[in-house]
This record gives sequence, structure tokens and C-alpha cells, in this order.
Amino acid sequence: MLKRLQTRLRVFLIIFFMAVITLILCFSFRNTWQARQTADITYIQRMASLIIYQLEADPESPDELLSNYEREMNVYSILEDNTGHVLFQSDPDTLTDLDTLGKIAKDNIEIQSPTAQTNSSPVTDQGGYGEIAGNNHDRYYVIPASISTKSGNWYSLVLFYEQPSMGALLLRQAPSYIVVWLLAFICIFFVSRFLLCRAFKPTERVLQSQKDFVAAASHELKSPLAVIMANVENIQNQELTEPQVQNHLNVIDAECIRMSRLVRDMVLLASSDTDQWTVQIQEVNIDTLLITLYEAYEPVCREKNIHLHLNLGEESYPQLHTDQERLFQILSIFLDNAVSYSQKNCSIEIQTRRTARELAFLVIDHGHGIAEQDKPFIFDRFYCADKSRTDKSHFGLGLSIAKELARILAGKIGFEDTCGGGATFFLTLPIK
Repeated sequence: MLKRLQTRLRVFLIIFFMAVITLILCFSFRNTWQARQTADITYIQRMASLIIYQLEADPESPDELLSNYEREMNVYSILEDNTGHVLFQSDPDTLTDLDTLGKIAKDNIEIQSPTAQTNSSPVTDQGGYGEIAGNNHDRYYVIPASISTKSGNWYSLVLFYEQPSMGALLLRQAPSYIVVWLLAFICIFFVSRFLLCRAFKPTERVLQSQKDFVAAASHELKSPLAVIMANVENIQNQELTEPQVQNHLNVIDAECIRMSRLVRDMVLLASSDTDQWTVQIQEVNIDTLLITLYEAYEPVCREKNIHLHLNLGEESYPQLHTDQERLFQILSIFLDNAVSYSQKNCSIEIQTRRTARELAFLVIDHGHGIAEQDKPFIFDRFYCADKSRTDKSHFGLGLSIAKELARILAGKIGFEDTCGGGATFFLTLPIK
């Protein structure tokens, strides 16, 4: 139990801290993306200033100048003269062609036409950057400019710079993020394991000493109980003249039987705590198992005026490979509880329920049922719904033993209210 708790805590801590690490990496990528956008904006603005400065000097071949920037700096451009004639237009390998980008830029960004300035003094003017979207989810930075050269020429220039997509940036950053994530996972895994082992070690020592005591006490009690019961039986076989003595012997015998049952249950639970239970997997004949169970409890039910019914399915049962003795023990615990908490003239039913992958065994009683406040604790050790413990035949260990047995059989155990009153306990086993 403590190991399972330790494992759950370790899994919880790993999930929690890895979620924090993942969030940190997400924020880091977001900051990287914003920094990249800022750097790209600064870059295109610097390139625009440099290109404008060189065009103002009235170079002999503006198209060659702009072509170099396109080839080496990935800055694309459209250059027009004062008549609106295109002097140069880049031909980039982008998702959206430059003609379309130029039209989108004119529709979304104020671009001054050279013909609009023919009657005024030409002045070089660089506009601020803008952002436009292409036809294929591609995005671009755009900077318009009006350029007055030394020779008196006047140009209209529009510069484009493609924004890198977030997916492309993520692909470039992914290897480093994955390495950081894996290193963090390995560190958290081993650190959490080490710290939890250190934290649980004192508790494990205390629980282990308690388990050793219970196991030792249980085994040590078996021998004196056997001796007492044997001697009581010998005395009972002799002729006793005092009926009161016989009554006392009967009480001693009954209490010894109760104590023997308690010791047996404690030994079983001690074996479960130390993982010493053995499982003998074999093919189980379900019809034979249920009939044997019915024949074992039918006399007990008849003696208490309780009607026991066995409902076998009309279809043949699937092959079930499990420990037949452990399965019989779980169903016996269910029936013991059903008999104990059923009133006279009530009925108890043994049924099965089958799905494609599972087979469920049900023991249905029509007694007074389980109170709501008792349901969360019904499988706890030494828990009794009867707080006064007037029923001395139960110690509150049966259902906890059934739960442990179901666990080692890879099954699921539970209960539900019976329609009309009572409780239905079920065991579900996988069909292999």
C-alpha cells in the first residue's frame, strides 16, 4: 500500500513539475518569437534606410542595386519612376507573387504616388513599417518610401520582407527544447524518487515492524489455539454430569473458533502486505465452480430460512484463466456477508454478467443494504457497519481480504444497491 502511495506521489510530482517546465518552455518560445519579430522589424527598417540612401545618390543601375539586396538580404522591392512606370520589380520565390503583394500593400498601406508630387518640391520620405498577409497565410513587412535623387529624379519604392512563420521557428527551436525537456524529466524523475524514498523510509520501517508483529503474532497464536480446541474436544467427548460445565466448554469452543478465524484472516492480510500470496493460474470451469459454491451455502441458508438461488446463463461460459481457489474465496466472502445481513424469508441470488472482454460474478441480497455513511469505508480493514459489534461472527476483514484477492487476480471489485433494498457485490475478471 505504501509503495503504491509512493508511486502515485512520484507520478503526481513528475506530472506537476513537467507541466511547469512545459509552460516555461512555452513562455520562452513566445519571448523568442516576439524578439524575432522585433529583430526583423529593426532589420527591414535599417535595410530601407540603406537602400534609400544609396538610391538618393542616383546610382547608374538601380535595378542591379535592388537585385543585390534581393539576392543577398532577402529584401524584395518594387521601384517606380515619376510617371508610374515600373523600373524594377523583384521576382522572389514566395507563396504569394509580388504583383499581388503590391496590390495588397496599396489597399492597406498609404503609398505616395510619384505623379501626385509633380507640382510640389520633391522630398525623400520613408514611411513606417506595416504588415500585410498573402493569399496563403504568409505574412510580410512592408515599408513604402518616396525618394528624391541628386539629379532631380523622383522614385516610389515599396520594400517587402517575408516574416518567418511560427511553425518554421518552432521547428528550428524544437531540438533544443526537446533536449531541455528530457533532461528536466530525467532529473525530476531521479530527484523525486530519491527524496520520496528518503521521506518514506521512517514510515516504511514503522509499518514493516507492525507487519512483522502481526505476522508473528498470528503464527504464534495458531499453536495455542489448536491445543485449546483439541483439549476442549477431548473433554466434551467425556461424560459430564454437570450441564453447566458442558455449556462453558461450548462457549470456549465457539470463541476458539472465532479466534482461529481471526488469526487466519490476519495471516492472509500479512501475506498480502508482504506480497507473499501465490497465484495458481488455471482454466476454471465456471459452471462447476458456481454449483459447488451453491451446494456449500445452500444448507447454511436453509438453516436460517433464507432462499438461495443460482442463475446460470443459458449460453456457455467463455474460457476463464485465473486462480480457482482465490476466486472461490472471494465469492464465499460475498456470500458470508449476504447470509449475515439477510433476514428470514429473504432471498440471495448468485448471477453472472458477461461483456465482450469481462465476466462479472454477482451476489445479490435483499437485506437492509449499506448505509450511505458506510459506503466509502466498506472495504477498509476492521471496519464494521455495526458499530456496536453485536454480530461477533465478523471482524471487518472479509471484504478487505476480497479486495486484496481481486487485486492479485487483476480483477475489479465493488458493490451497488439492490433494487428494492439490499446490496449487490460483484467481482469482474478479464476474459483472456
